[in-house]
Amino acid sequence: MKSKLFLLFFLYVTLTFSQGNEKLEKIDNYIQKSMNDWKMPGFAVAIVKNDSLIFSKGYGVRDIRTNEPVDENTNFMIASCSKAFTTAALATLVDRGKINWDDKVIDFLPSFQMYDTYVTKEITIRDLVTHRSGLATFSGDILWLGSTYNSKEVIKRAKFLKPTSSFRSKYGYQNIMFSVAGEIIPVVTDTIWSDYIKAHFFNPLGLNRTTTSIDEMKKLGNFAFPHKYENDKLTTFKDFYSIETVAPAGAINSNVNDMSKWIRLQLKKGKFNGKQIFSERQANEMWSNQTPIENMNYGLGWFIRYWNGKKLLNHGGGMPGMISDVSIIPEENFGLVILSNSETGMVTAIRNYIMETFFLPEAKDWNKTMLENWKRRIENFEKENKRREEVRIKNTKSSLPLEKYCGIYEDKMYGKAEVLLKDGKLFLQFLPSPTFKGELKHYHFDTFYIDWEDDFLTRGWVKFDMDFNANIKHFTIEVPNSPDFIFTELFFERSK
Repeated sequence: MKSKLFLLFFLYVTLTFSQGNEKLEKIDNYIQKSMNDWKMPGFAVAIVKNDSLIFSKGYGVRDIRTNEPVDENTNFMIASCSKAFTTAALATLVDRGKINWDDKVIDFLPSFQMYDTYVTKEITIRDLVTHRSGLATFSGDILWLGSTYNSKEVIKRAKFLKPTSSFRSKYGYQNIMFSVAGEIIPVVTDTIWSDYIKAHFFNPLGLNRTTTSIDEMKKLGNFAFPHKYENDKLTTFKDFYSIETVAPAGAINSNVNDMSKWIRLQLKKGKFNGKQIFSERQANEMWSNQTPIENMNYGLGWFIRYWNGKKLLNHGGGMPGMISDVSIIPEENFGLVILSNSETGMVTAIRNYIMETFFLPEAKDWNKTMLENWKRRIENFEKENKRREEVRIKNTKSSLPLEKYCGIYEDKMYGKAEVLLKDGKLFLQFLPSPTFKGELKHYHFDTFYIDWEDDFLTRGWVKFDMDFNANIKHFTIEVPNSPDFIFTELFFERSK
């Protein structure tokens, strides 16, 4: 009898293992095909099941200029996937009785101010990390990406960000609010965010190649460089765009091997190799619905939805030339991480394909679907540029000589910009952001367009307005295809 039971168990394990291998082989082949379809430079994937790393592999190259291969230890910027590290760090402080999620922010940061004095007095730590401050998605990001402002200056200027909804009524994705949350850590521990993250997660989990700065990552070597498409040609950015000014929102750089350990910690609800890093109670709190977003919710550092009848925790990350994704299905003891060094829809396609391959009878061709969606996205960008050209009033000229537009202008929230004349041409320079500059070319009347020198920015339109004495008083700006900046929240008034 015992021998029969053993034989049945052996056959079950062998069959399960074989099926697992078939799925992984199918996924591997699909990724390799997708690399060609998307012309993806570099890509890496890891899959965790039942507290074990069952798949870990790199594809393509770190940098098309060197052709060095991506492997499972190649570091990428994980960007906003860092947010779950920040909420986990705060959770450890809740466990220790140092803070509560519903503590008022000004109790720890008395100088912190929001646009509305009521919100200043009432906003809590929970509000900071659940995107319900009343601010618009990406509002204020122009303060830190590419600018020379430090973190304290960025947070100080947040008081000028005008809300677009009432407090706690609507979702608005906020990097600056996460940065504020990270500033609470040194107040109660005398340890800055980066050192606290290293001591409480990197070291105990053995994330030996994970860093919180670009310089650290470069010193370690084996890192992926950001790429982009320019005139249908794959090329590299000049350098990394740093997110360290708002580090708690996204400054971590990691690889799929290290991130697989982070997924194991999440699936074990705060426990890793027998050590409880944060409590199961706080794991459940971070995974609980906080802010509704259409057909899903945001928790504490995680997007939450139901997929195939089961809870799916997910967070993506994006920086110029980098896209990442971490997804977890707790009921299946399953998780995956995907890292890439080009901004495309391939990350989402592969994530969906992996989950469906494991848990549905047959996976859709998500690669085809996302390629079609991506093509439509590019076409929409082109349509907007074409529409702007069609509505342009032809054969007009600026109302005043070009030198009359020159001067220093200031937006209360962002800071100063300068319009200047060089060799008979008009130029715009955002002073806190050295690369946000370019020639202003006449569009119609007192509106000009700008093709920025910065790698990341798309074409913008600058409109000047004057008073009744024909003096230029201010300008506004639109960048309709901008991925992350809300230029329309800027109002530059002439100061000099």
